[in-house]
Amino acid sequence: MQLPLALPRTLDSTAEFSACLNRFFTTPVADAVLRWRFPHTARADLIAQAQGIQTPEAFQHTYVNPLFERILAQTSQGLSISGLDELPRDRKFLFLSNHRCIVTDAALVSLNLLSSGRGTCKVCVGDNLMAAPGVAEMMLLLNGISIMRSGSRREVYDNAKYVASYLAQQIQEQRYSVWLSQSPGRTKDGNDRTAAAIVKMLGMQGQGLRVDYEVLHIVPVTISYEHEPCLVYKVRENLLRQASGRYDKLPGEDVVQIRDSLVNDKGRVHLAFGTELQLEDVADTDVVQAIVDQTDAQMALNYRCWGSNRIAHALLNGHPVDLRTPYALSFMDRVDEQLAQLEQMGLERHVARSALLQVLAQPIVNAQRARSGEAALA
Repeated sequence: MQLPLALPRTLDSTAEFSACLNRFFTTPVADAVLRWRFPHTARADLIAQAQGIQTPEAFQHTYVNPLFERILAQTSQGLSISGLDELPRDRKFLFLSNHRCIVTDAALVSLNLLSSGRGTCKVCVGDNLMAAPGVAEMMLLLNGISIMRSGSRREVYDNAKYVASYLAQQIQEQRYSVWLSQSPGRTKDGNDRTAAAIVKMLGMQGQGLRVDYEVLHIVPVTISYEHEPCLVYKVRENLLRQASGRYDKLPGEDVVQIRDSLVNDKGRVHLAFGTELQLEDVADTDVVQAIVDQTDAQMALNYRCWGSNRIAHALLNGHPVDLRTPYALSFMDRVDEQLAQLEQMGLERHVARSALLQVLAQPIVNAQRARSGEAALA
């Protein structure tokens, strides 16, 4: 399948991969990665060794997976996984994921698919991340495919139609599974909700009928961080957007948040693979909403709520909570540090405190709603 020249690309040949890898090694991002992963090896030797790498899988095995394992060891208290072993091995899937962290979410899914012997996956990336030298190449080397968010309506439509067909082809021909965020950007308010527009895009590879979605083998994936690594940025954006109705990113903000999402403390991390969506009894006219509802319900129930979520929920709702435990004291110290940062950014402390606690408490609210819905259906 040929991608129109005006639209962003993905890497589908060894020649494209090699050219992209060579470009990557000329960027500051590559220098930072190499220093982290191979602190005692000369840069020239590393580049020479890389000449034999010709596929995303080999690049991930050699550079990316060891890098992320080191990052997790230094910035988290461990990763737990559920549901992956229950998924059939004789097919590829479209993993529709919540999105909390710019790079880490997709990397964790890809890393664990690869280490379980299922191969890596294609990763859908917004074109806003493809502008910075080094970041663009890294995303492509990670098996990324760009989804256009800016440009003319015709360009965005053509890109969406191409991406939908391309992803369906990868899955049906058993080449790659796919990682796709459930919404156009990261969850900023803690409320993981699937955008109908994303689901409709997937249906553009056909006529948007039930059968067009069934061939994608959609499986919700839920990522839960005990400590949101970019929480301060999210609260700031939420409050500024509420105040003015818009939010304009600062130059280089995405790169800064990519860095912070990697190096900031994450606490414990849980990666939950759900079950394939069941659509056989769904009418064509209802299929988009059914996918949205089933995905949101699985994510709400599979989200691993930590002590940080429970304390925030109790504080926000005036419920009794013991703040004298070691965990609670540590949590409140973290909140105080984050509020101090938000005050330095010009935000009022009491307003920022409510917004911060709301982000952390929202997964508990979603889980309660989902359980109530299940009870009503029982």
